[in-house]
Amino acid sequence: MPFTDLPDNIVATLTDAGRHALARSTAGEIAFQATSFAVGRGGYNMANPVKIVAIDPGNTTLDDQFFPVFPTLQPITDIERPYPQTIVFNCRLASTDAVAGLGEIGIWATYLWSPGNPSEVGTTFLFAAAHFPLSTKTLRQVVVYRVIVQF
Repeated sequence: MPFTDLPDNIVATLTDAGRHALARSTAGEIAFQATSFAVGRGGYNMANPVKIVAIDPGNTTLDDQFFPVFPTLQPITDIERPYPQTIVFNCRLASTDAVAGLGEIGIWATYLWSPGNPSEVGTTFLFAAAHFPLSTKTLRQVVVYRVIVQF
């Protein structure tokens, strides 16, 4: 019975592009920066909205980006470094933003430096994605998602 099931935990993962960028960055081949985010109406099971669907790390977009309207992205509000191997991206939705049922968030990054392939500088890619059970955002709510990445 969908409405009495225990909700799943939030599941987040680096995308294949994000994992590749971290490896290349560690090797000194590139520099990149997480710059923006988007939220969507995908990520949860429509028949049982307390359950999430698996994340495909090969995705280059969210399943159903709702805010901002694709291909536009929302700037990340703040980035924290609480520990040397941890980055926290604070993603803020104002009261009038994304008034809908949400189930996914994506973090986008941009290549800043790439001497081996200068044409990729300025290119934006989906760095990480998270799915969560249906969460309804109302017109009077301000929501801040804290997306934590440890490497």
